Amino acid sequence: MQSCLRNGTQLGRRRAVLATTAIPSSSRSITINPLGWVREKLAPGMAEKQSSKEVESAKQLARQEGTGSVFESLPQAVVQKTKEAKVAKEKPTSHKYSTANFKISHRKLNMLANQITGKPIDYAILQMQFSEKRASSRIMNMLATAKDHAIRYKKLDPSRLASFENTAIVRTVELGGSVVHVTTTYAVRALENNAKVYTVALSKHDRELTSHVEVRLKGQDKALQFKESADRDYSLFDVTLPKTLSANKTLNIVFENIQTHATKPWPEIAEQGGDQALKYTTDLFVLSPYSTLVQRTKVRSLSPRIISYTEPKGVEVFTGDAAATKSGANVVYGPYKDVPVTTSDFIGQYQQPVTVHYHHDQPVLEVRKLRRAVEVSHWGANINTQDDITLHNAGPKLKGHFSRLEHQMQAYMKQSAPHVLPALTLGLPPGIRDVYYYDTIGNVSTSKLRVAPLPPKGAQRSQFSILELRPRYPLLGGWNYSFTLGWDAPLESAVSYDKKTGIYTLAVPIMTPIPGAVVNEEELQIILPEGATDVNFVTPFPGLSAVQDTHVTFLDTVGRPSITLQYKDLTIKHAQDIYVTYKVSTLAHIKKALAVATALFLLFALGGIARRVDLSISPKKKVQ
Repeated sequence: MQSCLRNGTQLGRRRAVLATTAIPSSSRSITINPLGWVREKLAPGMAEKQSSKEVESAKQLARQEGTGSVFESLPQAVVQKTKEAKVAKEKPTSHKYSTANFKISHRKLNMLANQITGKPIDYAILQMQFSEKRASSRIMNMLATAKDHAIRYKKLDPSRLASFENTAIVRTVELGGSVVHVTTTYAVRALENNAKVYTVALSKHDRELTSHVEVRLKGQDKALQFKESADRDYSLFDVTLPKTLSANKTLNIVFENIQTHATKPWPEIAEQGGDQALKYTTDLFVLSPYSTLVQRTKVRSLSPRIISYTEPKGVEVFTGDAAATKSGANVVYGPYKDVPVTTSDFIGQYQQPVTVHYHHDQPVLEVRKLRRAVEVSHWGANINTQDDITLHNAGPKLKGHFSRLEHQMQAYMKQSAPHVLPALTLGLPPGIRDVYYYDTIGNVSTSKLRVAPLPPKGAQRSQFSILELRPRYPLLGGWNYSFTLGWDAPLESAVSYDKKTGIYTLAVPIMTPIPGAVVNEEELQIILPEGATDVNFVTPFPGLSAVQDTHVTFLDTVGRPSITLQYKDLTIKHAQDIYVTYKVSTLAHIKKALAVATALFLLFALGGIARRVDLSISPKKKVQ
């Protein structure tokens, strides 16, 4: 026992146990060596780390004896991690050009643009300028920077960075009432080989007013195919040329568009015998994704009485003479030379609206609603056409009240006001018969018809039947007139039959044009004979909707197939034919006759049965 106590290490272990374990006191004395105790306390050595169980047991014993530390009874605070605030980096305000000596060429720039948009670099910049995609602005800036770097630092020819160049653009605007004809001629020169597609651009304002578009080569009547792609601020028409052009070859492209509701009366009210003036507004420059050597715009009125026109400002860099000139009934803007590609920067700096205020000596007419029903009858060998028309005078509204006396005096002196519609002339198909014309009150007899003879079968229609209508009252500005017009025509005038296939082909005109008027809305219903099958139709231009349904009328058993089409903003250019093909079997031909015969037989049978039925109360006595 004493040898163990003399060992300092053994004594240290014994004291460590005594510090954490309770040992009952003993009366037996223990002898301790003082030198060994001092050596144990002062000599350096390795301290033995207590285990977690020993520490917890000692804390629990101290709490039971009441000698525990006050810090052990308090809950330990939870340390939460805080996120460090991120400092936003400043965005650069200028573009950093690379100082590396890299090679650049026209081919590489156009190849880059073709990979992005499928078009040369100028077209790509214009397309990306108005795109809503997030990456479009970065792509546009990259292409614009590459082009600017190539021109400014690499001294490349700017004209070689596009597939075409406009040597001249001439836009002619034929002013009217509700309809305005715009014809733009592009004299183009190919800048690269195998140039096949030329792009025409229209602003959003012009596209909203445009109801008909036709593209052709100058001096030719055949229309060219085009594909339209619309964006936020403009529309692009990709015109497919009839043949590819090699470099430096030239071509004249005629782009014709008809605008509706493009004019407005100014002043908006006029007296019964007063004049009528209209305003027309358009853009000064013609949009194009190609650079233009020279361009001009001619605005032509029917009357030389042009009240005013806009003088462009800030375009002296493009013209050395006057920016606009007037000669008779024409107002000419330009010529403007060296017009660059119409990007957003060019539009924001130079593009501006121009307005022409002019006198118009004809009524401004609109057809607010047209409902045409065409019914085909094989049994009657007849085609019936009926138009329900709501006509509106969109000229200046009448100031004050209408005077019948003043109107009669103007008619007698042949000095009727230009905004008053006293009569209407329509061109109807040849060979028609049984023409009827009535309004909401009843039949209107103030009309005159001159019927043209029906042309031989297979011959082209060259004449029209002329119908002169005089409404029940003169149509002044802001007034409406609703009437119904109908006629019958022989079946052979519009239907042809193929004996080999058994197919009937029907040609139906979409509308009867009213001179100078636009049709705001039209519903066209084509009713075929009962029993018609394999119904197909081809329209010259797409409509708003097309629905095939069944129409039931007199003496029908299962109804007749019908086609209903919806259109809007129609002009004289839309007065074309819809072709409908169908088949009618022999049983379907005699079906109506059988139905009528059966109905008559049942009627006579019921009459015979009813005749033999005695309804009297008492039987009748026989007279001897």
